[in-house]
Amino acid sequence: MNDPEKDPTQADAEALFGELLEQTHRRLWLHAPVETLAEFGQIDLGSRLATIARRHRHTDIRILIDDDLALKEQMPALVESIKRLPTAISVRRLERAEDTPMVMTVIADHSGWLQYTLAGGRRVLRGDIEDRPGTARAARDFEANWSLSDESAELRRLMV
Repeated sequence: MNDPEKDPTQADAEALFGELLEQTHRRLWLHAPVETLAEFGQIDLGSRLATIARRHRHTDIRILIDDDLALKEQMPALVESIKRLPTAISVRRLERAEDTPMVMTVIADHSGWLQYTLAGGRRVLRGDIEDRPGTARAARDFEANWSLSDESAELRRLMV
């Protein structure tokens, strides 16, 4: 049963996020403000990413965040997994403009995607576990943002 204080859209987003993590075999790309990602704290993202990384030696896990220091402070278990799997998980940083909505995008392999948007107090969820065209569009957007991002200096210091 859902927590009575939890927004139904967020509950649906958590369920879809969990399904995408379960179905992922080789590629998981995640782009999210740390503040939004932290809302999904009940999903043990660190161990789920470790499981995905162990499924195949050519796993491609990319995490694109807005604040690497906030990630270290708010999600230490995820940071520990990143430190243990530095060849499987890449983390980069791309600052979010203040006037833009908070958007989390998850891309699983070549078939599933999720986009969870928080704007003006409204929550919007789009995506599906089986939608190749939608996944391809989300992947193009992710790659464009990835190319504009910088290496996470804060996490690099932790791994040295």
